[in-house]
Amino acid sequence: MKLTYEDKVQIYELRKQGESFKRLSKRFGVDASGLRYMTRLIDRYGINIIKKGKNRYYSPKLKR
Repeated sequence: MKLTYEDKVQIYELRKQGESFKRLSKRFGVDASGLRYMTRLIDRYGINIIKKGKNRYYSPKLKR
């Protein structure tokens, strides 16, 4: 199951309040190791790291 931005923020906040990774993984239907990785990324780079950006399109003319 893919997580929305709001889900990721909620998971991070619950984890900081002391919720276990096991309980969070069952609640959101995601593997606990992925949640650990996500929280470490947020701790290191900030909450903006989980926002999805738009893909950039470069025309063939620009690439030359």
